[in-house]
Amino acid sequence: MLKSRLFKNSIYTIAALSCVGLVPFLFNILVARTFGKEVLGEVNIALSFSLIITLFVTNYFGTAGNKFLAEYRGRNYLEPFKFILFSILIVPVLFLTIIVLFLIWQWDYFSSQFSIQPELLLPIIFYIYFRSYYIILRRLFYGVNLVKNYAIIEISSDLFFFISIGLVTSLNLPHLLIHTYLMGYIFFTILSLILLSKKYKTIIDPLQSVTHYNYKPILRDVNKYGLFTMIGTSASTGTGYLSMIFTGYYLSTSDAGTYSSVLAIISILMFLPRLVTQVLLPEFSKLYGAGDYALILKTLKYTIASLTAIALVIIVPLFIFSDKILAIFGPSFSNGNQILRIILPSVFLRIVSVPLITFLSGTKYVLYPNIGGIIIFISSVISWYLLVPSLNLIGIAIGYSFGIILGIVYLIIMSGIKLRKFQLEH
Repeated sequence: MLKSRLFKNSIYTIAALSCVGLVPFLFNILVARTFGKEVLGEVNIALSFSLIITLFVTNYFGTAGNKFLAEYRGRNYLEPFKFILFSILIVPVLFLTIIVLFLIWQWDYFSSQFSIQPELLLPIIFYIYFRSYYIILRRLFYGVNLVKNYAIIEISSDLFFFISIGLVTSLNLPHLLIHTYLMGYIFFTILSLILLSKKYKTIIDPLQSVTHYNYKPILRDVNKYGLFTMIGTSASTGTGYLSMIFTGYYLSTSDAGTYSSVLAIISILMFLPRLVTQVLLPEFSKLYGAGDYALILKTLKYTIASLTAIALVIIVPLFIFSDKILAIFGPSFSNGNQILRIILPSVFLRIVSVPLITFLSGTKYVLYPNIGGIIIFISSVISWYLLVPSLNLIGIAIGYSFGIILGIVYLIIMSGIKLRKFQLEH
């Protein structure tokens, strides 16, 4: 039963995340070939700035919602499930509004310091709202096991984006580049809310009412998990976005354009970790809630072996032919091949370690992935501060790779220790 569900969810997730991975990849290629390095760098600095802001809310509500919705589905608890569902749909608006008001107040400072065009304030505000709900709703679909429905909506929204970016580049409208993302997220949010309202009764029907329960411990558990994941995941995921901000701050927009092409390749590779995390996290949480510990260990071993083989097949050729692959953005982008080669080993390690990190996040060891994320963030920031002024883009790549390797090695060690403890306990 679990293998069948994992297989089906993996197929739907592959279809959906294939489109998700193509979105930034195609966006960067079209922008690079149509408008050049300068515009590509400018728009990616603005997007990275916006994405860093959304990370805090999406990781707090989206990741915690995914885990606890799946966990309470595993326990068949109705009231806690409903409480979490409506909380993650309503409360983020309040937090996002506070963030946006602060952004408006300090916009002159942010736009001047990070080379963001002042007129982008309004599209960035809408981007922050709808990007946040896009991520929250995407994770919610996995928490309630509506993966097929998510895949259909994701693919439809991404097709809408592809049409938008095609029109914007063909009509030579660089000021509307961020709007292409925004339209896709709005489309996704509207369709998702309509579907969830129609599926609500089907989702809650199998669950049983809990006679005696207290909201306070539920809220405490969700807040604790959400806070840990927000800090750790935002730190590790935000490292990539922050590297772009550092590039914009210390170097030129042309350098940011070159680095954007490298990150576009990396975003395709990160398809694998995203797929595994989105499929495995709710399954681990559900199995953990149901007490099926043997199946957790079996699933873990299988996914690690599979990912190692897949990662080798993909990354080795990419390392060898990096200059030719980067040339698809334009002939001048081939000089970013050294940057890509420096980053690739850390990406391989990240892919292979995902099942172990997901095991920690989906059980009672959630603290450790977040410590790992903080290690990645701090190590990278210190490295950039020391290396970028003298090594330029090479310094950005070394700092990015060093931080990830250090954080992932820590997580592999901790997961090994906790796995032995987990096996002894269960």
